Amino acid sequence: MSVDPLHAEIAACVTGQPPSRSTVDALALRLYAWQIEHNPTYAAIAAGARPRGVAEIPPVPVPLFQELILASFPAHKAEKIFLTSGTTGSRRGRHYQYNTLLYDEAAPLAFRRRVGPSPQRICSLCPSEPQSSLGHMIARLGSPVWQGFDSQNGVSPETWAVLSRGPVFLAATAFALDALLGIDGGVELDVSSLVMVTGGFKGRQVRLDSEALYAELPARFGAPRVVGEYGMTELSSQLWTEPVRAGARPGPFVAPPWLRVYAADPVSGEPTEGVGVLRFVDLLNVWSVLAIETLDLGEVEAHPGGDRVVLHGRAAGADSRGCSLRAEDFLRRVPTE
Repeated sequence: MSVDPLHAEIAACVTGQPPSRSTVDALALRLYAWQIEHNPTYAAIAAGARPRGVAEIPPVPVPLFQELILASFPAHKAEKIFLTSGTTGSRRGRHYQYNTLLYDEAAPLAFRRRVGPSPQRICSLCPSEPQSSLGHMIARLGSPVWQGFDSQNGVSPETWAVLSRGPVFLAATAFALDALLGIDGGVELDVSSLVMVTGGFKGRQVRLDSEALYAELPARFGAPRVVGEYGMTELSSQLWTEPVRAGARPGPFVAPPWLRVYAADPVSGEPTEGVGVLRFVDLLNVWSVLAIETLDLGEVEAHPGGDRVVLHGRAAGADSRGCSLRAEDFLRRVPTE
């Protein structure tokens, strides 16, 4: 299945020279038009909307990925289905990928442009299941990958010994990194090594809060560089911070040029220049829906080299209710069998 020539133009936008914002905006509008033609569920959600700009493209709230099949192709032909982590007893969101060719090419490109050369050795404290988009992304950044985490047994005590074998890229969720710091051990890494931190704690019981986690790194890891990563199952692109020295907290997340980000008022849904619910328009979401609305709050600064995003945590209370009402409204538009 192909969306040529649109697919070819999107691929060129990703793999060639960084595109201008106007180029990305024009491609986004064309991709939206293609998706509502090939994705009846998205067409029902969009309800005939004819956007004139990126911020007018109807975003799909991420909870709907748990309820609906949001694919712009016959879902049974998916090469890969990424699943959200979910919680016990909850329904998991599903992101259908017809193929991951562009995803696999874009992930290391975005990494190299923001962070540096692809790592020669990776120690992963991230999920490794085939349905994990995070694990899939980590495996595309370099090789070999030593896996030090699994959902049954948690973080392996061997991790410290593996980290001591020379320059390394340690890819970890905040929760797994906190667990590693709870195990006796330590290493003396230098700037040739890199520690990636992604995700929050999502209500899990941990030893350290976010600030303390970053502050403790020099005592246990030495002097590696530290970088933050932001991504989610419902997106096909990742945002990275600029690397900082161990002990410092990474700054804003920077979107790759093919990913547009803006904030919206959590209750009204209208775009805002202040803190709002984050919305993403991702050209790599060719096979699903390109525009999504998250439950994360943040501020966005438009920038030619990639939108800058400062996170402010998760939407709660009235903010979350505003997001939920929009999801319920969209869900009512979708015909049931």
